[in-house]
Amino acid sequence: MTNLPTNPDSAWTPSLPEQQERSDHRMWIGGRAVALLNHYWRDDDPAEMTAALGRDWADVLEGLPRDAIQKACIQYQRREPRRKPTPGAIYALARENMPRPVVVRSEVAPRPETQRCSAEAAQEIVERAGYAIKRMEAEQ
Repeated sequence: MTNLPTNPDSAWTPSLPEQQERSDHRMWIGGRAVALLNHYWRDDDPAEMTAALGRDWADVLEGLPRDAIQKACIQYQRREPRRKPTPGAIYALARENMPRPVVVRSEVAPRPETQRCSAEAAQEIVERAGYAIKRMEAEQ
């Protein structure tokens, strides 16, 4: 999934396929969070609480790819088996698992060497154009 803006006040409106992809991704995140948290919570939590919890996790993790979230969840379970995870903890681990951007440098052709104009040639050009250069006298 590509990263989509999460600012609801943005002037950009996603297309219908992008909206569906975003919805599917949020549902997957919510399901993944519930599966992860089932190791830590009681089964008698109300469905509304579970749904709200899934939305909270989706709000935090929405801009990250599934594989990074999945790796972060597994990593958390291995590192912190007795502590209940937070969306922020998974977000931090997922960001660590994402590939770093690669700087691409394009080869720029070197500029051809230009020959600078001599003072005499510059003076000649100025005179041909009809300008007269006034030189300031040194103050005494």
